[in-house]
Amino acid sequence: MKIEIIAVGNEVLYGHTVNTNASYLARSMQKLGISPMYMTVIGDDSDVIKEAVQLAMKRTDVIVLTGGLGPTPDDLTKEVVCEILGLSMEIIPEELEKLKQYFEKRERAMTSNNQKQAAFPKEAYILANDCGTAPGCILEQQGKTIILLPGPPKEMKHMFDNYVIPFFKEKVSHYYESIDIKCFGLGESELATRIAPLLGDGEGVNVATYVGKGEVIVRIAAYATEQAVLTDKIDAMKEKIEQCLGPWIIGYNNEELEEKVVSLLLKQHLTVATVESCTGGLIAATLVNCGGVSICFKEGIVTYSNEAKMKYVGVKKETLDSVGAVSEETAKQMAEGIRKATGADIGLSSTGIAGPGGGTPTKPVGLVYIGIAMPQGTEVFKLQLHGTRQENRERTVKEILFRLYKKLQ
Repeated sequence: MKIEIIAVGNEVLYGHTVNTNASYLARSMQKLGISPMYMTVIGDDSDVIKEAVQLAMKRTDVIVLTGGLGPTPDDLTKEVVCEILGLSMEIIPEELEKLKQYFEKRERAMTSNNQKQAAFPKEAYILANDCGTAPGCILEQQGKTIILLPGPPKEMKHMFDNYVIPFFKEKVSHYYESIDIKCFGLGESELATRIAPLLGDGEGVNVATYVGKGEVIVRIAAYATEQAVLTDKIDAMKEKIEQCLGPWIIGYNNEELEEKVVSLLLKQHLTVATVESCTGGLIAATLVNCGGVSICFKEGIVTYSNEAKMKYVGVKKETLDSVGAVSEETAKQMAEGIRKATGADIGLSSTGIAGPGGGTPTKPVGLVYIGIAMPQGTEVFKLQLHGTRQENRERTVKEILFRLYKKLQ
């Protein structure tokens, strides 16, 4: 089944609106075991829409269009598609009534131009819009399937999930499954080298690597005509990858590193406190993303100035005078100081130069020290980061949580 996704709208074409619809549709389709062959973005022009749809009909079996179903004169998608297929449209009384009720419930006046949204060819399978005024439809003509969806993401997603996915499931004769293995601490090239024999397609299983936000993802995708066979394929490949990458694996699919850390803290009945300089509270904020964290997270403070470091966590003045705030010694004293001040089992610290300015030849931008103080002792790690200010802060959080995760394991 060859599929093309076409996003219609000047706002998307000119970059004023990010085309999240296409990525959502592609990801959702892949979960069904089907993938688009093409993605196209076009403006609100009848000739351009006509050209794009005719080309898609030549090279694909299914065309999914988003956008251009609204009430304004530049909403032309449905009209152009029906013209190409030689289908006439008429107002569908049931759809018109739904529109009237939509406006009545919101105590708004329905203008005459909204009526065009209730017009469809009699051959259309109409898709209800439970979140807005523009119904979609499925047209099966000339051996092709054309699916029209609204442009607003909330409306499009709801319609696709509830009405289009069941349609696709009837046409798919195989099972599909994928799993993402999240890794940290290895670059993509080194990771790919470690699993080189497993990459690519083989016996109905595909293995590929992707760069995520501060992590590298190994995606296993498999197809099979039987669910049991599919599960065996996925499990066998997952085990092989785990044997190669075990020390660097931080989670699967939607699991986040901070969730794994908090889970281990809770299981081991340990508490944690944070003192931050360059990350400005981001370590604490990331931990607080997790449900149940109140049991193990005691408190977090930001000691951005040297005075605050001395006042709240007991960093020694002579340390700051001799080696500075961005140093191994300061990170160590910060971690130990927050642990002592709060009575937490674990103290976490960060101090560094996030950028873009502030660096020196001996302490360049991106130099960061992170400390982890535990009952067994304190360890400090030196990082040299090369991103933007925000990227350096986020990377620092990932680094300290990863190292804490490994220690808790």
